[in-house]
Amino acid sequence: MTTTLETISPANPRMRLTSPEVPGTLGEESSPLTQEHIFTNLRLRRIVRENHNNTVAQLSLMYYRPCDLGLNGHGTGGMPAYERSFDKRGGAIRDANDNSNLLGTVGHMQANIYDNENCGDHLDIMSHYQLAPGATTSLRTCCWVRSPGDALFAIAGDDTLVHIISLAWNREIRVLRGHVAAIVDLQPHPTDNRLLASVGSDQTVRIWSFKRATYFHPDGTHLFTGTASGEVYRWSIPDLNGKYNGPLTFTIDDSSLVMPGKKYAGSAIDCIRFAKSNLVVKNTSGRIDYWDLDSLSLIRGFNVRHHGIIISRFDVSYDDEYLCVGNSRGKVYVYGLDSGRIVSHLAHKRSVRPVTCCLFSRDCRSVIYAGEGGFLWRYDYVDDETLAEWEKPDESASDDSSME
Repeated sequence: MTTTLETISPANPRMRLTSPEVPGTLGEESSPLTQEHIFTNLRLRRIVRENHNNTVAQLSLMYYRPCDLGLNGHGTGGMPAYERSFDKRGGAIRDANDNSNLLGTVGHMQANIYDNENCGDHLDIMSHYQLAPGATTSLRTCCWVRSPGDALFAIAGDDTLVHIISLAWNREIRVLRGHVAAIVDLQPHPTDNRLLASVGSDQTVRIWSFKRATYFHPDGTHLFTGTASGEVYRWSIPDLNGKYNGPLTFTIDDSSLVMPGKKYAGSAIDCIRFAKSNLVVKNTSGRIDYWDLDSLSLIRGFNVRHHGIIISRFDVSYDDEYLCVGNSRGKVYVYGLDSGRIVSHLAHKRSVRPVTCCLFSRDCRSVIYAGEGGFLWRYDYVDDETLAEWEKPDESASDDSSME
């Protein structure tokens, strides 16, 4: 179903990327490890190619959100620091309800689920789903929904349906019907695991209940959507008091305009996220604006280098301090949100196609991105000692040449 092309490791250091565009210098080895140092030391460790050979439309990691501890959702100012621990065999140790090792992708007519942690440096396929034989539509979007004893993967696209896949049962357990045009985005509710929002090209937003079976504000009271003309709308979510009697349907008349399209020169909005309770908006021309939602004042704006006119979803780090985004040339940049400065950039000579989506791992020690051709690229943090070891000459190669 998927084919691993190559593993980048100390045994293959010639493929390691050095990044002359990264600003600043590395601190001493004994200095505290900073997040920017980690980003500077990201190296390509894994490439996977999915066999549909088409564009990977979206990536989604199953973040463990400890809402039962009374913590707000991601985007309110940063979640508590997350440190992974490992057993003697190198497997990640986590809470029984923590499924943050799961990575889901959608592309063409396929959805794939990978294990991104438990097998060391590997990115291994766990489950594969394909639309019914004879289908000619493509999947466009996906997201994870937490469920007791299970992990539910929601996928949707041109067929106007939301397909719910159970990882525990390894099959489709429900199909949500209601949209009359392609579904372009799915978002889980940040505080209520039973709710899912879908946004369609039919100009409707639907909120579905998982009791029987885009982007939310972190407190779950509003949903924000972008349009092809560069506008951003806010939709109020009613307090359902735990009573769900089918999907809620909203039309454009139920929303309020937050940002007119002229602020974005008319370019389509392709991604919206939250950081520190502020709104982060990107358009297809590569403009990213960071807004104070209360005053609707611009905190900072910047343009992604060599972005081109493409749809490319960005991600915000778990601590709400950084943003990663790709461009039309196959590169990914990591920006500091408060400064707008490029902290690191990831590039490889074989990565030349437009990046359609990218994301941080929960501990921000990996960046995964994807694009055309079905390729997934994962960069991992490598410590200074290992990098220094990689820089040493290959003695075995010199010994072989002396024997000739």
